[in-house]
Amino acid sequence: MKIGSRLARLPAGRGRAGKCVFKARGEEGNSLVEMAFVLPLLIMILMGSASFSLAFYSLQQLQEATATAVRVVGALQGQTEDPCAAVQTMVQSALPGWTTAKLSYAMIITNASGTAYNYPASGMTSGAGSYSCQAGAVPTTGLAAGEPVQLKVQYSYTWIPIPGVNLSSPLTATETAMAD
Repeated sequence: MKIGSRLARLPAGRGRAGKCVFKARGEEGNSLVEMAFVLPLLIMILMGSASFSLAFYSLQQLQEATATAVRVVGALQGQTEDPCAAVQTMVQSALPGWTTAKLSYAMIITNASGTAYNYPASGMTSGAGSYSCQAGAVPTTGLAAGEPVQLKVQYSYTWIPIPGVNLSSPLTATETAMAD
């Protein structure tokens, strides 16, 4: 009975402290191992979301530049000799700092008689050189009010740069405006 009463009088902290020290000893490296596994995954997720956000922002800029250029061409109603060159100049000035060699253009102009002219005739013309409608016949009758002008601009977007890996995909904006 005396032994039991002595155990009952021991401070409660002594027994628990021993268990806490023993428990910490066995798990002190676990959090470091967990961090080593989880940290690269978290970094990949953060970098992927940042890259997607930048791509989405770039797409919005490209769409706005394309819409502005096609509206101006539609408003000109054939008053310019080379609407394709005007489109290229407007898009490139609206996107400063973008690599012009990665931009490609295609435009369809419909004249007053309803004939559609494709510039270029097939595929897309790269923005590294000059984009011109002079190679084909510019609609001589001009644009009539209500006739559509369609512009497609494509940009080769490079995702997060990783050494030795080239991850790129096209961002495409297509807009149509009616001649005023």
